[in-house]
Amino acid sequence: MLATIRAMLLRDRSVSLYLCGEVAPSPLDHVLVKTEYGKEAAVCLSSPVSASDSQKNIPPLIKKMTEEDLKKLKKLDAEEKSAFKTVNELVAVHGTPLKLAKVCFTFEKRRIFVYYTANARVDFRALIKDINSRLHTHVQMAQVSPIECARIIGGLGVCGRPFCCTLFGKCRGKVSRGASQKALGPCGKTLCCHQIKE
Repeated sequence: MLATIRAMLLRDRSVSLYLCGEVAPSPLDHVLVKTEYGKEAAVCLSSPVSASDSQKNIPPLIKKMTEEDLKKLKKLDAEEKSAFKTVNELVAVHGTPLKLAKVCFTFEKRRIFVYYTANARVDFRALIKDINSRLHTHVQMAQVSPIECARIIGGLGVCGRPFCCTLFGKCRGKVSRGASQKALGPCGKTLCCHQIKE
């Protein structure tokens, strides 16, 4: 019987469905999933549920992470912090008009994602060449909006809880007519708790 789980990629905190196969993780388990970029780390958000035949081609869950996998994940986190500093230095050297949000590797380090915000289109061809030379991996530049930036970086809201966009993978609704324009989140948009659920 086909079954799926909902899981959140650690790279950008996006939430998607993955086909379980013979793997049956529990919520909050760290798992490896297959994406178009290779193996990636994720956190399981739901128990397996039955899937229809139309879902048989969605990306698969590879396995639950072992202790060795978790150790590698911790090491990757340290390497990503170092890579962030390197990329930020190169951005300054090139004078590239962008603000760095996050830098992260896929699980096998075959690709590095550089998330950034910018006010206009950016020519970063020379920057990519230097990043590739310093970090020796394929570079994927990804421009994100302020809301996506808040979700990807994560943090605590004024309520003391994690950002709603981090917990739910997206903003929870549309701005209500009675929302105070002073009640803005770190993304510059109206707080999710001042919004109407979809």
